[in-house]
Amino acid sequence: MFNAVIKKPKITLMFILVVTIIGALTYTQLPQREIPEVTFDIGTIGTVYPGASPEQVERQITSPLEDELVNLDGIADMSSVSTSGFSNIVIEISESADRERVFSEIRQTVSDVSADFPSEVQTPDLSEEVQLGALSSYHLLSEDRENLYELNGMLDDWEQQIQAIPGVQGTLVKGIPSEELVIDIDYDALLEEGLQIPDVITALEEELNTAPLGVERIDDENVQLAIPQTQEIEALEDLSIGLNFSDEPVLLSEVGTISIERVENEDLITYENTPAASFTVIPDDGVDIPGLNETVDERINALAADLPAEVELDQFYTQNTIVQQIFGDLALSFLFAIIAVVLVTLLGLNLSSAAIVALAIPVSILIGLVPLPFMGVDLNQISIIGMIIALGILVDDAIVVGDNVQRKYQEGLSPVEGAIEGTKEVRTSIITSTLAIVFTFLPLVFITGANGDFIRALPSVLITTILASTVIALSLVPIYLIWRQKRKERKDKGRKAANEEPAVKVGLLGKQIDKLADWYSGKILRRVVKHPLKVAISGLVFCILCYGLIPFIPVVFFPSADREEVTVEVRLPAGTPIDQTEEILFDMADTILAEDEAIYETAIYAGDGLPPLFGEGMTNTGEETGEILLRTDREIQSAEETISRWTEPLQDAYPDAVIELGTIEAGPPVGAPIAIKIQGPEMDELKTIRDEMMDYISSLPETATVVDDLGDDRPVVLYEPDRELMEENGITLNQISEQIGLATEGIPLEDFDDGTSSIPMQLIVNGDNDELVLDDFVIPSQASGDGGAPDLISLEDLVSETRTEQTPLIARENGDRTITVRVFPSDDGQQDLEEQIESYVEDTVTASGFDNDYTISIGGETEDRDDFFVELATLFLVVIFLIYIVMAIQFYSLLMPFLIMSTVFLAITGAIIGLFITQTGLGFMAMMGIVSLSGIVVRNSIVLVEFIEQRRRAGVPLEDAVVNAGNVRLRPILLTAITAIAALLPVAFSGDVLFVPLSISIISGLLFSAVFTVVLVPAFYMVLKRRSARKES
Repeated sequence: MFNAVIKKPKITLMFILVVTIIGALTYTQLPQREIPEVTFDIGTIGTVYPGASPEQVERQITSPLEDELVNLDGIADMSSVSTSGFSNIVIEISESADRERVFSEIRQTVSDVSADFPSEVQTPDLSEEVQLGALSSYHLLSEDRENLYELNGMLDDWEQQIQAIPGVQGTLVKGIPSEELVIDIDYDALLEEGLQIPDVITALEEELNTAPLGVERIDDENVQLAIPQTQEIEALEDLSIGLNFSDEPVLLSEVGTISIERVENEDLITYENTPAASFTVIPDDGVDIPGLNETVDERINALAADLPAEVELDQFYTQNTIVQQIFGDLALSFLFAIIAVVLVTLLGLNLSSAAIVALAIPVSILIGLVPLPFMGVDLNQISIIGMIIALGILVDDAIVVGDNVQRKYQEGLSPVEGAIEGTKEVRTSIITSTLAIVFTFLPLVFITGANGDFIRALPSVLITTILASTVIALSLVPIYLIWRQKRKERKDKGRKAANEEPAVKVGLLGKQIDKLADWYSGKILRRVVKHPLKVAISGLVFCILCYGLIPFIPVVFFPSADREEVTVEVRLPAGTPIDQTEEILFDMADTILAEDEAIYETAIYAGDGLPPLFGEGMTNTGEETGEILLRTDREIQSAEETISRWTEPLQDAYPDAVIELGTIEAGPPVGAPIAIKIQGPEMDELKTIRDEMMDYISSLPETATVVDDLGDDRPVVLYEPDRELMEENGITLNQISEQIGLATEGIPLEDFDDGTSSIPMQLIVNGDNDELVLDDFVIPSQASGDGGAPDLISLEDLVSETRTEQTPLIARENGDRTITVRVFPSDDGQQDLEEQIESYVEDTVTASGFDNDYTISIGGETEDRDDFFVELATLFLVVIFLIYIVMAIQFYSLLMPFLIMSTVFLAITGAIIGLFITQTGLGFMAMMGIVSLSGIVVRNSIVLVEFIEQRRRAGVPLEDAVVNAGNVRLRPILLTAITAIAALLPVAFSGDVLFVPLSISIISGLLFSAVFTVVLVPAFYMVLKRRSARKES
């Protein structure tokens, strides 16, 4: 087939041109983003239970839901937090499950269970989340926060308009409180009229919740029947809520007031000492970030034209800036890589061969882009780095074909015969080595979880590009060389003597490489073939000893991104009001700014913390939590240095706060380095175990910070009921709790529809009172009397107040109560700290005699890293097996594949040496580089061994065949290795924290493998063949 392709160049070139044009069009249409979309199939169920304690929320909301949800198929993990007045359940869907089916079953289950919830509980809200990260975030700034609060209605319109833009998933407004319709009842006035709170609620429900009237046939026409709905707030004031003692109607305005009021603000935001509100845009899946950002920014600026003069719009964050910076840096690395590859090929190949190699680069890459949209891959820094790695590999086939065809021309073959014979001679080894590379990277496509989503673009790009390069090498390269050779022969005709050998240039350093090949084959290989066993054993021993360097290589799963943002998460004692939280955050920011010249910008988010700009954001937030964003000048101080500098001083200055500094990780989020989960039925016992553990861990010198997700107990007023008095008057505990709840939280009612929008409606009692006065509230006695008005029993008589403390929240994982302790080690102390914690946990479990009800487990980044390495090791075995099968089929031998794959062992040795010398972290990307080496380096040994086999089939003696093959194949082996190294050198020197480990492992592995392959592989081959010969004899 390939011979026919070479013989019919016009059809071949037309086909290649068409596919290349399609690839160019694909490039213009591929979405661009910072990193691959890391999808999380997660559902959250949020349920509001006004005024309920964490125990009540757990017992009446969380537990019933979890008990039913745990029985559903397709749920991988479930966690929950029950806090005051709110239940939040997070559900992770299994990767293999039908997402739509699972969420449909979850909705039905939530609907069924919520039917039995107490009447005060609001309808549970189920939301589906598939990704993290924001497109852009804007600040609305004003010197007076009241000016921002006036923007409530305007921002509702902004949200509608921005969400209408295709590609926008949603928007998030922070720092502006929502509004609600508040009906404030004067309790004394209501009692004087002989009415109770239920009378008010009933009157409102009957006024606002009218039944549909249906359709009636009138004069042969179906007519819809309707009754006017109350849509004006003023109309509610004239609503009759019942009759007084004189049987006269009592209007709502006579016993209360109606007004639209702001809900208490959940966030207090300040940017550069100016009050602010935040407007964040969340992109949809698979969108082009630059294109969407341009559309959204244009619309936002148009809307901002209507802002009041005292309010200013400022763009706080945009992913597009990062995308442009990353693509600019990678484009520069890509350009340098192309130049380096072309220059290297010029060193060893003549100009015509180097030209076709240079042409093969863009053509292979563009053709390789064609399948990417169907594989769900877009343009991001992972796919771009995949192309850069491919640069050094894709020219290998072109170099091998070009070098072999030129050798045939030197032997005197005609242009067409030389191209066909030269291509045919290396075709099998090229296809085999390509399959080896494809089989190397194919299993990486199936890495599970967030790590798989993050890295999948790399193997996808490499597979498609390498396949394209193989086709180009076996078609376009020989066609070009035929044309070039014919042209050369026409020029040389008439100028050469009849028997004169045509002069063929072999590159800028061609003669030097030829001399090196002669020296290598005559001096080195001749000695190797004389003593192959000694050489093989010496090489193996050296490599095995090098593996002992692994414990001395730092382990970093995902390094911190080289970004300017540093976040300071702050958790104050439970019960701290939000204005006090804001004040403490101000003090922290002022201290940092006064002493650290590297910090040039701050933003303070008291309450729920930052919007999801750099990840998930804070969890389990409240008035006592907040976050500071610091932007550092990286020329003066890196983010990591900022964290190291301020972690201890801030914690020492604010001992009552839990402070956690962090920055953006160059990969999917992995959580704390060490996370310890304590699970069991009783919170008191769990807290005791936690306290002892945290005291021990805090005392260790290797510990930098230790925090837990529970925090300190919060102050509580406990109302102890007088059971005897309650029984005497027929009063229930529910009546007492309803009365207290009315005075504090109020009762949520149906939303009020004004014809254009709905607004939440809340009923409260004596809203003007700052504190709850029990004597102001009474409950009618149900005891039988003389038929007159019932006695009114004061709440002060029914309950007694006691100040105490209670757990601020109850966390559960898969139905078990859980406290998670997160540990952040000091620099270089993680390994020792892990061992000490593991020992402590084992001793604690043994000494305490835990039964099956209580468990302690250690996880966090360490567990994630170990799980990933186990998964990668499994995939690596699959890779080795697939390569073995390909080699076994090509050489029809069960032993020869082991010889070929010895280069993998050599390459890994080189990677270990490189990581050790540079002290580069052994983590996710370094391991990706090591796995990648498995397919890259076998090409050289395949070409070398295949050539030896060809010489032996031609009748050449064993030693001479090995020496001759080494002499002929040294040039392509060196050129392919150096081109791959040259392509990655710009990345290695770029300083990119994510890709330097990958490039270091590949470069050092290739360098070591190239040098040792030309020595050890011939030695292994000689040992193998001599052993086989002895067996046969």
